[in-house]
Amino acid sequence: MDECLIALGGNLQISGQVFKDALAQLHLRGCRSVEMGRVLTTRPVGAEAGQEFLNAAAVLRTDQGPVELLRTLHEIESMFHRVRTRHWGPRTLDLDLILYSDLISNIPQLVVPHPAMWYRRFVLEPAIDVAADMVHPTLHESVAELHRRLMARPLRLEICSGGSASDDRFFNAIMPQLRDARNNELEWRPRDFASGIAQDTFARILLRQGEILSVSQPLHGKSREIEVGGMTVAEVLVQLEHLSIAMLG
Repeated sequence: MDECLIALGGNLQISGQVFKDALAQLHLRGCRSVEMGRVLTTRPVGAEAGQEFLNAAAVLRTDQGPVELLRTLHEIESMFHRVRTRHWGPRTLDLDLILYSDLISNIPQLVVPHPAMWYRRFVLEPAIDVAADMVHPTLHESVAELHRRLMARPLRLEICSGGSASDDRFFNAIMPQLRDARNNELEWRPRDFASGIAQDTFARILLRQGEILSVSQPLHGKSREIEVGGMTVAEVLVQLEHLSIAMLG
């Protein structure tokens, strides 16, 4: 059987009991050793996300293949009236497949490990309760190590232009408007894209001028890069604020 890490969340008529009921449904569908950690209250990420969220994490063992398990998670979300009307909107229940053993998949039907897990505090904080020793198969760090890296203060982010002339102008317009976040918990460092990521840097942010990306997160590269794009400076600043909330909690 394969060991999997699941993230649970929601902010519409949600409670810890809803999470327990959802995991009971997984057990009824053949998943074993289902264990959930603490339920945490977290800040919403996104302008339309609504009120505070509840988040938790669970580990389980299953004979279901990864695509089948993802389908099972979506079926259980539907049982709890999850409706996918808009990206990062309010929701009754989220069941996200974060890790599936050491599987790496980037196909349209299945992206695992979850590409944003390493910089989202609302994922890693509950996950250390139940999956501290599970290892990210491309970053080669345990969940506990990923969480420890995320909790370093100040959290240092390199920020650089995507490389084109328009990206350079965009970068120059944005940088004067960035401020260290929340009492210096987060530090922005301007950096040339050609240089390597510094040892004490948590992540590198690439700024590109263009349509807002539907998902502003990396795929399974070995580097810790996050691409942020938009048509206006205001759009990008909003995305960077959302990113800061996801990282700092």
